[in-house]
Amino acid sequence: MVSPKPGRPLAKAIADIAFGIWFGCVFTVASLCCVMIIAILPGLARRKHVVAGFARSVFILTGSLPRVANLGELPDGPMVVVANHASYLDGVLLTAVLPARFSFVIKSEMSRVPLAGFLLRRIDSFFVDRGGSGGRSARQTRQIITAAKQGRALGFFPEGTFRNEAGLLKFYSGAFAAAAAGDLPLVPCAITGTRAMLSADARLPRIAPLTVTLLPKLEIDATAAHPVRDLRDRARAAILAACAEPDAIDVTLPAPGAPAQR
Repeated sequence: MVSPKPGRPLAKAIADIAFGIWFGCVFTVASLCCVMIIAILPGLARRKHVVAGFARSVFILTGSLPRVANLGELPDGPMVVVANHASYLDGVLLTAVLPARFSFVIKSEMSRVPLAGFLLRRIDSFFVDRGGSGGRSARQTRQIITAAKQGRALGFFPEGTFRNEAGLLKFYSGAFAAAAAGDLPLVPCAITGTRAMLSADARLPRIAPLTVTLLPKLEIDATAAHPVRDLRDRARAAILAACAEPDAIDVTLPAPGAPAQR
């Protein structure tokens, strides 16, 4: 057996720190420039293209552009894309990879983050309360279903959150109800590498290969006993098989308002 070279762990640590600092600088500058442009740029489509371009530039300039599989097989027009959620980088990554026409459904806490909330509103994102109840939650659900019926392209992270430990959590049903209401094709998407690059408790990103795999589209099965639940379960099974993470469906997450695991 060949023993590892003594200097290799230290060299890797130094490389990771240098990468993290560079990534943070690039992301900060790109974000500030992007916010300034979309603050004055008219036209939703233009703003979405600008944000997608800046998101791609972050990964290009840091040498971490992901390997993307099957993007050419993405259906034209309206659809719902659902992806696993392992890191704060996931939303930026999908913005960089998917066509600019997508609007993303994001947890409501992000609407209160300075600059990020402004940017997300300017590109027509939807905000939802995970596990929320009452009139506000119902209103948010109606807005998303209306957007689906209008033929919008929507992106969801149906786990609703992520944690430090690896594992695919249970899926909430909102994305699948929207796909059913709008009679839209649903495309599962498996993301790998973002947890290794920026875990929930990490201070800086680390060097890690990223991949985004678009899986075969799914259609609602109206003959199923519970069509929305059936669509959700089929999408989750497809992502679980491709995301290289264990099944963590039995994990109990903190209630809304409790200390977050993110």
